[in-house]
Amino acid sequence: MLAVVQNLFFLLLRPFGLGHARVWFKELRPILNMSLPLILSQAAQMGIMFIDSVLMGRLGPDKLASGALALSSYFFCLVLVFGICAAAGNLVALAHGRDDRRAVVAATRAGLLATLVLCVIIGTLLWHAEPIMLALGQQADNAHRAASFLHILVWGLPFSMLFLTLRSFASGIGNPGPVPFITVSSLLIAPCVGYVLSQGVGDWGGLGLNGIAISSVITYAYTGLTFAVVVMRNPVFARYQLFAGLSRCDLATIRPLLKLGVPTSGTLAMESGLFSSAAYLMGALGTAQLAAHQSMMQIVIASFIIPIGLMQGVSMCVGQAAGKGDFVRVKHLGNLGQMLGVLWSLLTSAILLLFPQMVLALFLPLTHPGAVAAREVAVTLTPLVALLLVFDAWQTIANGVLRALKDAHSTLVIFAFGCWGIGMPLAWWLSRHAIGAKGVWAGMAVGLACVTVLLVLRFKRVSHELQSGKRRV
Repeated sequence: MLAVVQNLFFLLLRPFGLGHARVWFKELRPILNMSLPLILSQAAQMGIMFIDSVLMGRLGPDKLASGALALSSYFFCLVLVFGICAAAGNLVALAHGRDDRRAVVAATRAGLLATLVLCVIIGTLLWHAEPIMLALGQQADNAHRAASFLHILVWGLPFSMLFLTLRSFASGIGNPGPVPFITVSSLLIAPCVGYVLSQGVGDWGGLGLNGIAISSVITYAYTGLTFAVVVMRNPVFARYQLFAGLSRCDLATIRPLLKLGVPTSGTLAMESGLFSSAAYLMGALGTAQLAAHQSMMQIVIASFIIPIGLMQGVSMCVGQAAGKGDFVRVKHLGNLGQMLGVLWSLLTSAILLLFPQMVLALFLPLTHPGAVAAREVAVTLTPLVALLLVFDAWQTIANGVLRALKDAHSTLVIFAFGCWGIGMPLAWWLSRHAIGAKGVWAGMAVGLACVTVLLVLRFKRVSHELQSGKRRV
């Protein structure tokens, strides 16, 4: 019986090129060793936003709607800068794979400098977000509360980028050891400080939304500064002397970093912009629709913790293998990572479909006015959200693998076509002229499905060209 089950299991793996048990067991361990700390790290970054949304929901649907605008705008800008951090990590992994220590340092320093400059630019944009929100048809009260929230939250952006860049460095050299301690401890800080500052204690009523923003900044500062201290004092990292000062080699690395990082940021912006724009489409339909959308987005974000952490781990493993010239292993790692992402998304989709009310209760307590209407809208979205979870996880892994192979320009074109050539126009039309709130999520799901198919086909072609010698990394 056990032999039959095993044969069926590996038969299911054959579409991913993983039909042989030897390949499965050989490559699974390094992926998990690299990915688990990064999954915990991603849990901290997204967990802070998750906690923020839970606290916002307890302030009322109107506060949740305003917070949705603020978090969507902030997350979109965060993703823009994260593309540079991710590209720096990919360059570090390639350099580490070919045992080029100086190139590791240069890529990390270039990433720190580039993200610092981008934080100033992005921060200025977020500071003046209210007129943009009003121009896009958002209600004045929601826009004003969201802008006040962003005026505080923007100060956490540099600390987030410091943490993410150092995390990319540590992962690129195959040693993300400090990440779990920092991330787990930050998740202990965020809910405690956030609850006190937003909900109040005793006779003090708290600061409401602004208290949540202050709590997030404190948590981001803790993660970034703690990691910097670890990098300076831990012998494994201290020998790289990352903060010793810039050199010509570091400055020269900015060009290849931007060559990979700009299309990476563009790709991430295409996807993140799809979700952020969906919030604006929902906001134009009404407060109940926007609150329902935000609750569903937090489910997507919570589920996304595993795929994005897995993507980062797989991407680093693929980069190190490519740096060594082992392109057969590159193919196996990429295919295995995609399969793991799909399996996780099927699990989370099943939970959402089986227990929608229990999941929604986290974000929309029925004790607040308007929560019933928001929940009614949210329940109608669950089948589409479940479908989107699968495609979102799959394309995330495939995208990370292609980026590790320096194929970021093709992913930019694919995301532009799928998200903005198909997904967003369809979401706009369906929401305005056909099925209302469900149309927004239907459009997003179709767009990401197109992206997934094209990315999988692209990886198959790139891996073949690398093995045949027709392509170089």
